[in-house]
Amino acid sequence: MRDFITCLEFLTRLRFSNRTSWKDDDFSRSVPYFPLVGLVIGIFLCYVNHFLVYIDTPAFLRAAGLILSEVLFTGELIYDGFMDTADGIFSARSREHMLEIMRDSHVGANAVIALVCMVLLKVAAYISINGGELSRVLVAMSVATRTFMVNYIVNFEYARKTGIGHMFARYSRPIYSYIAAVLGLIIILTCGLTYLCAAVVTFVVCLGIAWYLSNKLGGLTGDTYGFLTETGNVIYLIIAFYLLR
Repeated sequence: MRDFITCLEFLTRLRFSNRTSWKDDDFSRSVPYFPLVGLVIGIFLCYVNHFLVYIDTPAFLRAAGLILSEVLFTGELIYDGFMDTADGIFSARSREHMLEIMRDSHVGANAVIALVCMVLLKVAAYISINGGELSRVLVAMSVATRTFMVNYIVNFEYARKTGIGHMFARYSRPIYSYIAAVLGLIIILTCGLTYLCAAVVTFVVCLGIAWYLSNKLGGLTGDTYGFLTETGNVIYLIIAFYLLR
């Protein structure tokens, strides 16, 4: 339970403990529970969507409400990683310079443009998917992308010797990815086979992106985990839309 709480507090704004310091292995042991955190996030967004549909909220306003609710519930950590990675990867600099740019707290034009495009795609997908179906999509999407994150942590080299992401990757074991995969598979299957198909296709695409980032940077970082998660969310939404039509 303690390990689940660790990753829940890290990946969301929920707080259940008064801990102010953690050891690296505390983070590593929490990795298999990422799909369950995705389930918590997905259920939260599901109920937000149900409420907005119930009060007959216009589609565009409902989409904006979902994005705002997600940011408030999960914090800006994933979005920050998405923007930092976009700044570094699209800078067309050397590997070392890319990593320096990603560590820099300043936000560049590449990050802003990438974020705007990502949010626009999310809004478009939320509007396009039927309200009732969107609830299941939100659960399956959140579980799938957090399950994928375990694969990035366990099976890819880490590009830095320090960093928040390094605390998860340093003591992670291969079995963690199998545990997470089983948990993710069971949860997504409860939503329906179509949602599992969307997850499989999304995973293949995201795996290709992960290999590209790893080759560019000499491994993955905490920022790229965020980039891959947000990119995976958008890809999942688009694929689910076409499969559910």
